[in-house]
Amino acid sequence: MARKLFAGVRDLFTACLIVTLAGCASSAAETRQFGLDDLMQVEGFGSAVFDPTGRYLVYEQIRPYGSYGDYSFRTYAYDKSGHQLWRVDLARGGKPELLPGLDPAPHAYQQGFSPTGRYLMVMQYTFGELSLGAYDMVTDTYKGFGPVPAFSRAGEHNPVWISDEDIAYAALPDGEQPEATSVRAHTGKVLSRDWEAAWHGDRVTANEVRSTSEDRSGRQAPGRLVRANARTGDVQVLAEGLYADLRVAPDGRHLAALAVSEPRPAAPDRLVEADLRRYRLTLFDLASGSHRSLASDLEFFPYTLAWAPDGTRLAAFGWRRDETPRDGRFHVVDTSTGSVTPYEHRGLDLVSERERGWRQRPERTVFLGEDLAMFARRVPAGEDDSARFSYRDLRGAGLTRADWYAVSPGGTSRNLTAGLAGVSPIPLHASAGHLTMLAEDGVYQVGMEAGMRRLTPQLPGKFRVHQAGTFATRSSVIRPDYSNEALVTVEGDGPPIILMVDLTGASPPVVIAAPSPGAVPLAGSHAAGAVLFRAEAGPVSRLLLAEAGRHAAPRELSRINAHLEGIALGTWKRVAYPVTDPEGKVADRSLESCVLLPPGFDPAAPPPLVVEVYPDVGPFCPSDGAAMAYPDPDSAYLWVGKGFAYTRLATPKELIRTEDGPIAGLDEVVDAGVSALVAEGFADPDRLTLYGFSQGGVSALYVAAKSPRFRAVIAKNSWADMFSHYFSGSGIYAYLYESFGAFLSYDSVDGSDFGFGRTPFEDPDAYIRNSPVFLAPDFEMPVLLIHTDMDGFPMSQFDEMYGALQRAGKEVRYVRYWGEGHGPSSPANIRDMWQRQMDFLEAAGAAP
Repeated sequence: MARKLFAGVRDLFTACLIVTLAGCASSAAETRQFGLDDLMQVEGFGSAVFDPTGRYLVYEQIRPYGSYGDYSFRTYAYDKSGHQLWRVDLARGGKPELLPGLDPAPHAYQQGFSPTGRYLMVMQYTFGELSLGAYDMVTDTYKGFGPVPAFSRAGEHNPVWISDEDIAYAALPDGEQPEATSVRAHTGKVLSRDWEAAWHGDRVTANEVRSTSEDRSGRQAPGRLVRANARTGDVQVLAEGLYADLRVAPDGRHLAALAVSEPRPAAPDRLVEADLRRYRLTLFDLASGSHRSLASDLEFFPYTLAWAPDGTRLAAFGWRRDETPRDGRFHVVDTSTGSVTPYEHRGLDLVSERERGWRQRPERTVFLGEDLAMFARRVPAGEDDSARFSYRDLRGAGLTRADWYAVSPGGTSRNLTAGLAGVSPIPLHASAGHLTMLAEDGVYQVGMEAGMRRLTPQLPGKFRVHQAGTFATRSSVIRPDYSNEALVTVEGDGPPIILMVDLTGASPPVVIAAPSPGAVPLAGSHAAGAVLFRAEAGPVSRLLLAEAGRHAAPRELSRINAHLEGIALGTWKRVAYPVTDPEGKVADRSLESCVLLPPGFDPAAPPPLVVEVYPDVGPFCPSDGAAMAYPDPDSAYLWVGKGFAYTRLATPKELIRTEDGPIAGLDEVVDAGVSALVAEGFADPDRLTLYGFSQGGVSALYVAAKSPRFRAVIAKNSWADMFSHYFSGSGIYAYLYESFGAFLSYDSVDGSDFGFGRTPFEDPDAYIRNSPVFLAPDFEMPVLLIHTDMDGFPMSQFDEMYGALQRAGKEVRYVRYWGEGHGPSSPANIRDMWQRQMDFLEAAGAAP
C-alpha cells in the first residue's frame, strides 16, 4: 500500500514540477491557449553526468510525448520514459550528439561512469523489458548484459561499479521483470499467454497466493547477484538469491550486501514495507568470489549500510528478530572477526527519512573514528532518555531542531553541529575522522576532535546542495558512495552562485555564476570547471554549459518546447482566508491558496471553477514565468485553456483530521477556500466542479457527499470504500507480484493521510462513515468516475461506487480505460478522457 500511496502522491509532485505562468493575462485574440496538441509536443530533460576526467558530459533528453510509440512504462509513461542519451565532448567543443553506438528507439537512462570514465552504465526499457549494459566511450560500442536487473525507486537495488570494467548488480530470476518499471506490460504479456493457454486447454494457468502463519523469511528470495564485464559483456554469478544495498569497500576488496528474504506474515507491529522481509548482512570477497554471513542474529533496514574509511568495519541500522524497527540501533560489524557492537544512542531520537518525503528509516550514518555520526534530535527533558527511532509524517509539524551527533560505543553523544543553522540530514562526504555536511551558510567538515573547518567561502545567501539522482533512484533520497566533489548553489540577491566544492579540502571551490536567476544546475565537474544548467526563457527550456574562467556567455546545448511561445497560460492570484479547527473554533492562523484565472479574465463575468482536492497539501502558488517540465495530462493549464479557473486548495492534516476520521474535516476546509474565491469574484458560484485524482479521488467524493454547493464532481483512479479497500489486493500489483495489504496505510496514523490507528475489526463504523460508497444517498450532483484496469488502486473500488450511486438513484457516468495504469498514458486515451470530461461538465451546466 505504501507503494500505491507514493504513486498517489504523483499529482502533488506533478503540480510542483509544472512551474508557472505569465504574470499578466493576454487577450485570447492576441495569443492562443494551451491545449492537448501542445501537450503532445512537450519535451523534457532528465539527469546528467560528467565523466571523472571532465572530458565528457552525458545528459538525458526526453522526446516529444506524442512520438514515443511505447507508453507502457510502469503505471504511467509521462516524465518516466521517452529518454535518450546525448553526449558532449568538452575537449573538442563539438555539438551534442546522440550516443552513436546505442539504439535510439528504447528509453535509455544513464547510471554513472566507471572510475576512469571509459564506460557509462546504461539502463534501457522497451515494452516491459528492462536491461542493463555498458557503453564504451572510446569505441562507441554497447554491451548489454543478459540477466534482468532488479529495480527499486528507493535505491535498494542500485548496480555498482566494483572496478573500472566490472559492475555488480542484483538480477531477477529468468522470465521476471521489475514491477517498478514493467508491471503493466509484463503482467499483460503473462496474462495474455495464460488466457490463450486456457482457451486452448493444454496448460494449467493458475497461480496461488497463501496467507499462512508460516514464516518464510528463513528462505532467501529468488534472484542472482552477478558480476558483469563492460569490455566483454561476460556475466559471472557471484551468488544465488536476491540481494540489496550493494556497497563496495573503499579499498575495492569486498562487497557488502543484504540478502533479501521471502516475505513473512504481516502483523500489526509491522507497519512499514521493509518489515515484511528480512535483510541479512553478507560479505563478498571480490578476489576469490567467496561470501559469508555476518551478524546473523540481526536484520537490517536496506539502504543503511556504510563502510568505515579503512574498509574493516560496516555500520547498518538493525534489530533482533523478535523486535521491530522502532527498537533498532545502528550496529558496527568488524568484517574480520564478525564481532558486532550496538550503538545505544541514549537521549536521542533518530530522524526519519520520511520527514523529507520518503521511507520510514533513519538517515544515513557516518564513521568518525570509533564513533558514529547520527542525525537526530534530543529527547525532551524529563522524558525517558532511552534510544529512540520515531516514525514521522511527511513535513511533520512541531518537531524540534535536529543535529549531527557523534555517538560512542558506550552510548554517550556529542553535538557536532550545535553552532550551525539549517543543518542538512544528508552527509556529503566521509573520510578518516571527518564528516562533511551542509549547513544553511556553507559546507563544513567536522572532525573527531572539537572544531570544524569551512570548505566554502563566506557568501551572502542560502546554501543548497544538488544531489544528483538517476532513473533508478530519486535525487531526494539517493545515498551514493561518496564522491570527492559536490555541487552547491548559493541563493541570495541576483542570480545564484554555483560552487564546485572539493570535499577533500585539497583545492578551492570552482565558482560559476548562474546564467539567470531561475537557472537550475543539473550536474557539475570540478575537473572540467563546468556546470550544466537548465534555464527557462518563458515557456522554452534550455540546457546551458557554463565554464569557469570564460568571459563568453554559457554555451547552449539544447532548446526544447519552443512551440509553447505565444501561448497564454493565465494568471495566478493569492487568497488568504480564515478557517476553523476540528472543534469548530476559528483557527489561530489563516490559510492561503491560489487560483489560476483564464486568459481574458473578466471580473464582471467570473468563470466556472475546478476545485482539485488532495489531502494534506500546502498552497499551490507557482511563481512568475512559464515553463512545463513534462507533459502532465491532468495539468491545471489544460483546464484554463478550456476556459475554467482552477485551484488546488491547501488542506493541512491538522485541520482535516478529526476524531471522526482522517479526512472528516476536509469538507469544511474546502468550503472555506471556495467561499473565499467566490467572495473575491474569481469564480461563478453556480458552476463549481470538484475534482480529485488518486488520493484526491476518494477525497473529492467524500466532500461531494457532504457539500451540496458543487454542480458536478469528477473522481479518477482512486478508491471509495475504505472498509473493503482495507482487505483488498493492490490492483495490478496483486496479479503477478502478489501485493496485498492496503491495511498497512490504514492501521498506522504516522506517515499516512488515511490512517485510522485502528482496524475494521476494532471499529468498523469509522471505516463505513468515512467511505463515499456508504454516503451515496447524500450526493446531490452528477458524478463522473474514471478508472483503469492496471492501476495500483483496484478498479473494483469504482465498480462499488458506481453500484452504490446507481442503487441510490443518482446520476453517474463511469468510464473505464483498458491497458492503462495510474491514469491514461496513451495519447488517444488522454484525448478521449478530456472529451468525456467536457461533455459531462457541459451536460451538468458546469462548463464555460
